[in-house]
Amino acid sequence: MCLMGFAKAEFKLTGDRESVGGLALADSGAWYTVIDRGLAEKVGVRYTGLKIVLTSFSGHRIDCHEAVLNSITLEGKAAPSELVAICSIPNPVRELLRRQEVDDQIVIGVHTLERLGLAIDLHTHRLIESPGILMI
Repeated sequence: MCLMGFAKAEFKLTGDRESVGGLALADSGAWYTVIDRGLAEKVGVRYTGLKIVLTSFSGHRIDCHEAVLNSITLEGKAAPSELVAICSIPNPVRELLRRQEVDDQIVIGVHTLERLGLAIDLHTHRLIESPGILMI
């Protein structure tokens, strides 16, 4: 059985142009942190050239481009050079995010959480400190 969880988290993105912050949804079912194209253009990201296809929790297949941010900060913990997925987040997904009272242009993924030593507590829906996991 796979348990997925969600939590709200204060974030700050720093790109080549500027920094932007707010409240985002962290999703344990997402590997990449996904940023809407408009927000990515505003902060300034560097594209890797890799194209990826993601499937949203609403079932939408989304064409994305992999990129690198200068840094991402969650709940005061910063990670340099974060790998993210840039795409046009579909309107139904954006509406769902707005109903959760979080920024509708970003979803925080597990890769970012693990780099920062964070995890989603499935009972409290909050971020907690977590050691990394090595599967051998």
